[in-house]
Amino acid sequence: MPPAPAVGERYYRIKTADGSACLTLDLENNSVVAKTIDTNDVAQTWKVKYTLGDDVGCFTAANGANGANGLKLRLKLRDNATSATLICADAKPTSFWTIIRQGNPDFVFITHEITSTLDLNYTTLGEPVTFSTRVAVGSPESHRYVFEPCPEPPQRRGRGRARGAASEFERTFFNLDIQGAKDHGPYDYIIVGTGIGGGVIARDLYETNSKLGSAAKNILVIEKGGLVFHSHCLNTSRPEGLGNNRGQQNDTFFALFKDEYDITHPNSTDPSVPPSTWKGGPMHCVGGRSAAWGLFSPRVHDDTLRKWFPASVAKDLKETYFVEAEKLFNLSLPKTKIVHQHLIERLNIDARNAFKVNWQWGRIASEFRDENNFDFAEGAYSTIDKLLEIMMSKPYVSADSDERKEHTNFKMLIRTEVRKIQFNDANKATGVFVKTEGSAEDDVIPLKPDGKVILAAGSVASPAILMRSGVDLSQAGAGMITDHDILYRALSFRYLKPEDRAEVGSMKLQTYFDMDDRAHQWGLANMSIDASSFLPRANSVDKNLPQMIMSFILPCPLERKCTITMSNEEPKVNMVRTEAYERPDRDRYLERMKAVTESAVGVIEESLGVEFVDRNGLRNGEYLSYLELGGVAHELGSLPMPGSGSNSRHAIDENLKLSTGQDGVYVCDLSIFPMSPEANPTLTLAGLAIRLSRQLVPRTMDRPLSATDNTVWILNQSGEAVQVWVSNYGNVTRTGEQLERELRRTFVPAGQCHSVERRNGIDEAVFVFRWDRLLTFEEVDNGAEMTFSKEPELFVVHPGLQPLVIS
Repeated sequence: MPPAPAVGERYYRIKTADGSACLTLDLENNSVVAKTIDTNDVAQTWKVKYTLGDDVGCFTAANGANGANGLKLRLKLRDNATSATLICADAKPTSFWTIIRQGNPDFVFITHEITSTLDLNYTTLGEPVTFSTRVAVGSPESHRYVFEPCPEPPQRRGRGRARGAASEFERTFFNLDIQGAKDHGPYDYIIVGTGIGGGVIARDLYETNSKLGSAAKNILVIEKGGLVFHSHCLNTSRPEGLGNNRGQQNDTFFALFKDEYDITHPNSTDPSVPPSTWKGGPMHCVGGRSAAWGLFSPRVHDDTLRKWFPASVAKDLKETYFVEAEKLFNLSLPKTKIVHQHLIERLNIDARNAFKVNWQWGRIASEFRDENNFDFAEGAYSTIDKLLEIMMSKPYVSADSDERKEHTNFKMLIRTEVRKIQFNDANKATGVFVKTEGSAEDDVIPLKPDGKVILAAGSVASPAILMRSGVDLSQAGAGMITDHDILYRALSFRYLKPEDRAEVGSMKLQTYFDMDDRAHQWGLANMSIDASSFLPRANSVDKNLPQMIMSFILPCPLERKCTITMSNEEPKVNMVRTEAYERPDRDRYLERMKAVTESAVGVIEESLGVEFVDRNGLRNGEYLSYLELGGVAHELGSLPMPGSGSNSRHAIDENLKLSTGQDGVYVCDLSIFPMSPEANPTLTLAGLAIRLSRQLVPRTMDRPLSATDNTVWILNQSGEAVQVWVSNYGNVTRTGEQLERELRRTFVPAGQCHSVERRNGIDEAVFVFRWDRLLTFEEVDNGAEMTFSKEPELFVVHPGLQPLVIS
């Protein structure tokens, strides 16, 4: 047996030698008992951490049921390191150890049947705990234990993380491990992270794959966390008291399940800027922060795009990808009653012209209702839904099997962290280094020679992966992680006619406003009227009173004093809050925001028949308050794209490709923003994710080189083979083999193109015969001939430049 390394971790079940029972953590009694073996019981799995020195060795066994902070087994070597080596290496099932009670009841001895004695000190948080006497009951054979290597269990995690062992549901659909991922490689694309960036790209590439047939790309998605939510948290059960000063509850879930950055935030020296705090952080779970985001989906203003973003990015977003993202989000507007329309019109008519306000319903990424009977609304958007749908649709191994196999060209690996990217001597990405909790950082999942890594791990994790990989970001404008400066005011009111509250209900409105009519710089105002909201509620004379909450988001440049550095291979964030705008500009902006608020308050009082009860200034004398940094978790800009029309330092180019000298790496998360916009950045990120997906794997096919204005060409993106037949109303002369071929149906594989020559200006009919599915996929794969429907679908096609796309 090769010697064990000096430090390492392994997973074991500690079984009785006769195989009848397994040492099990009894959380209720805070002890260890012998129970019947259950391979799905994480309380029977022990993670053994070990260290070996010249004359001493020790290990700690933390149980899978309560994680690293709970009850532990600590063993210290008494005689020599030889026996510890036998435990800590890849132990053979025949490596027997005997557990003997002796002396102090808080200590037992473990003796290997060959040599040596180990002292076992069993403690939890400093409190002594002993083995249950039930362990020692039975024949002498039951005193002997086998350290049997076993797979890593899904880990429970502490407060602030996605906790809990993997459910049976998760194990059913997400059962790929690192070795399996390696076996299914190499990959065309490895996507790191499943939030709005990575999750949207994964969905879009999967749908593109379904159109390409044999040209489909091999895709692997890697997520650090597990399956915590099955959908957005607002589509699920929430704590009692919704709307009673607790908002939508997504903030509650975010606070419970987010991780923390290693962050410092020295306060600004400007006394007018409030002390720095930090409320943000990543969520490590399938879907990332899309499981708990606030759903506000405004577009970034055209002028902001023009001023700050590359021209090609601004153009593509405005012309194509904002709309694509809004379709993806099922963007919905609430039902508008007469009272709502009246208020919105009065807000816009009574506003001072200089503000250029245009109040309208807030843009929410949720399908509230569906007009079709029994076609249930999808609710709040999250990337989880599609990813889970894909995993749940994995085919069975055979018709009579309960076991599922992986999709041919789409794999998903969860509870796995990407630590760094592997580059070859030519600085081309060739794979990623991955690890799971407790594993060594030495597994590489390979890329194809032209494969690509898409980093979507977040504004801190993505640059950390690059820096671990040896990428020099010092001259790339990287690390300037920036969050919104959000100012807000919350005011309580009461209806003069209490029954009107039910009639009006809740409203969420938004408008752009001109911060400075000289420079035409636009901010975004969000107004919540008696509505649950992620925005903070102020203290009120009566907590049952409705509130109006007005918040303002201002565009600002990336904060150059913020940094991300590495310490012991982990990222450390320095978050500085300084004032984005110099006086007197800032004072002018604050006065304008106050005027927008006061104008809205006056209109609401008059139009809705309400009375505000706390219109005086706030206790600190300021009219508006700053929302704490991270309050809406929009930290961004740590790997920025270039600014508009400038030579600013940047880490990626306008196509989101890494521009630091390495090839085969793209980035698509909030880190790519060149500034902090006035809008929630989620819609923009989703649009950029779809744009990147369509650039990497286009859904359109180049026009055949032989095509002319007389060519009819047909692109099969149905995902399955079809047969087609094209009419000849143009009476094009055909002879010989061409005539014989065109009189029959033509077989067109998925992802392929078919073309024939007809006459420009004369429409032709295309008959499409689809696969009749009388055979299974397996039978077709095994060589059985496909059969097609007898009744075709009929399409009209125009000879010329545009193809007929069959979907």
